[in-house]
Amino acid sequence: MDGARIFVFTSLYIDDAGNVVNRNVGITFDLFEAEAHRARGVENDFQTFSVPVNWREDAEQSNLVTTMRDLRAMVQEMQEAALR
Repeated sequence: MDGARIFVFTSLYIDDAGNVVNRNVGITFDLFEAEAHRARGVENDFQTFSVPVNWREDAEQSNLVTTMRDLRAMVQEMQEAALR
C-alpha cells in the first residue's frame, strides 16, 4: 500500500467581512462518510488527498527534532554496549 486516501470535509460560511469562504470542518478515511457530509446541504463538500504511508519520514523536521532523534539513537547504542 503506497498511500491512504483522506477526505477533508469543507463547508461554506460567511466571514466577518461578508465574504463567502471555505472552511475545513472535519476529516475521514471513509468515502461514504464524506458523501454523507456532502448530502447534508449545498454548502457542504469534501476534498480528497492521498497521503503517503511513510508520511512521517517525508515530513519536514526541525533541527531540534533531528538532534533529539540522533541523541536517542546514541543513548540506545550506549545502553546496548553497556549490556554486552
